[in-house]
Amino acid sequence: MNTWGGMKCAGLLTLAMLATDVAGLQAREIAVTVVDDSGQPVPLVMVTAVPAEAGGKDGMVMPEETVFTGRDGVALVTAPESGAVNVRLRKSGFSDGEGTATGTAVSLTLKKETDPQALADNTPANAWAAVIDLGDGNLKTHFRLQCAFCHQQGTPNTIADRTEEEWEKIIDRMIRYGSRLRSSAQDELPKLLKAEHKRLLANPSLIPPVKAWEDHLTKARITEWTLGDSSSQLHDVFVASTGLVYAGDNLQDNLIELDPETNISVVHKIPKREGDKLGGNIGGRLKNYPGVGTYVGLHSLAESLVDNHLFLTGSDSSRLVEFAPETQSFTLYDLPEGYYPHTVRIDQKDRVWFTMAVSNQVAMFDRTSNTFKFYDLPTRSLKEKATITALPVILKLANWGVPIHKMPIDAESGGLPLPYGIEIAPNGHVWFTRLHSDEIARVNPDTDEVTFFKTPFVSPRRLRADADGNLWITVFAEGRLAKFDPKTETFTLYDLPTEPAGSETPYSLNVDRKRGIVWINGTASDSMIRFDIAKEEWKIFPLPRRRTFTRDVDIAEDGSIFTSNGSFPAWHIEDGQPTVIRIVTEN
Repeated sequence: MNTWGGMKCAGLLTLAMLATDVAGLQAREIAVTVVDDSGQPVPLVMVTAVPAEAGGKDGMVMPEETVFTGRDGVALVTAPESGAVNVRLRKSGFSDGEGTATGTAVSLTLKKETDPQALADNTPANAWAAVIDLGDGNLKTHFRLQCAFCHQQGTPNTIADRTEEEWEKIIDRMIRYGSRLRSSAQDELPKLLKAEHKRLLANPSLIPPVKAWEDHLTKARITEWTLGDSSSQLHDVFVASTGLVYAGDNLQDNLIELDPETNISVVHKIPKREGDKLGGNIGGRLKNYPGVGTYVGLHSLAESLVDNHLFLTGSDSSRLVEFAPETQSFTLYDLPEGYYPHTVRIDQKDRVWFTMAVSNQVAMFDRTSNTFKFYDLPTRSLKEKATITALPVILKLANWGVPIHKMPIDAESGGLPLPYGIEIAPNGHVWFTRLHSDEIARVNPDTDEVTFFKTPFVSPRRLRADADGNLWITVFAEGRLAKFDPKTETFTLYDLPTEPAGSETPYSLNVDRKRGIVWINGTASDSMIRFDIAKEEWKIFPLPRRRTFTRDVDIAEDGSIFTSNGSFPAWHIEDGQPTVIRIVTEN
């Protein structure tokens, strides 16, 4: 058992709140000094602290705090005024260290790690996934696209030594959950994965190191709140104009509200209608998943600038959900057509736009007229058109238990071009991606014209616009960042700084328009990645838990960012606990 992961999270206060009363607790500063076996200070050590005893009133979720040591080997953390505080030390090339602080200072020793197996085990998943050799670069890209969007590849859970038959069962289950792994790959991968994982497990020295941590981390402060449980999935996170943070528990139909200043959380249960089925209406794909409590399937969140109501996509129920914070009440809108509402944004005219991933549409809800508009998108072939037209029958068959997931899947994911991320540009144009057809597109709301642009890369996932109207896009399967200039209709590609090169699978991103910063989810590498647009400079911020799978990122007014650890299943996370994460930087 991971002793650290089993500790109950208790309160830590940010340095800016030091010596103030926050959530009823006075704070003290603890100086943590880290030295090596020879007594020399160790810089850039990740120091994570949590009080030994939890406390506080109902609804309080006391966070962990993580900082990094300076060149003098010292890090300053904050904690409640009294009581013991557990401290964990982490740095590449060293064994994890643990200790306890009871006063205002503690000195701990971090030991070098020499065992190749331990060094490999402590390396982020992207390094393992990078050296898996499938013998075909196109197959590797396809594998990354279709087998790395629920959890990381390269973790202890995924690299275990399994038989080909066990891999076949796992792949079959992943197809039922929604992977579009082509049929030929389904046949090839069991043998390849068995052989490659066996090779790497027998030769841990083959796992390459990741990028060394850099000095900017000494000015960073990371806070984590544990929300939900091991049966939860905190899919997306949103910072409201009130400063409250909302996380959507996709597997439990819970909208979780967090006040990061008081550490108080409130769980809002999304209501269901009579007759709703456990697992939703998309083929009952999750109805046999252990611990699942979804009928609606909360996916993505956005806020109206008119009345601050939140709008949520109910992917499993084909519903749009409205949440009124002032009354803490929900309104359910049954969509008149289409399947799987996905990512949602709200424009300057208070119109709610969202992608319909399975039925190949973009939808708009006009709050003024209380009406929906649907944009049917072009299909790539007559076969695809027929498949999308037949969706009501196909999904009904699936609910009857017919194994439609066993139908042949071609290399292009025919039948599912998958409209995915969506964004409102400063000029009011609506942009979206189609993940499986390698396209982005623009909707002009004034003319209803939809214009497509083919991407010079595979797998555009989510996108955001900067202050100048340029689009920034995650290139998921290739591990890159793309910019699209609508004026010149040209793409620019950037290699992410993650090492090994090309090993990242960036799920999402967001643009801090005020500061000209792109924040990218380092989904495969337990990190968040910062790109300064004007300077074209990168910074990586490692996250405290191993196997942190983040799916979205939002930006607070002060420039701090929030994201969530949304691995599916949650037990892939280091201690099996989903979290909401805040990163505060001073540069």
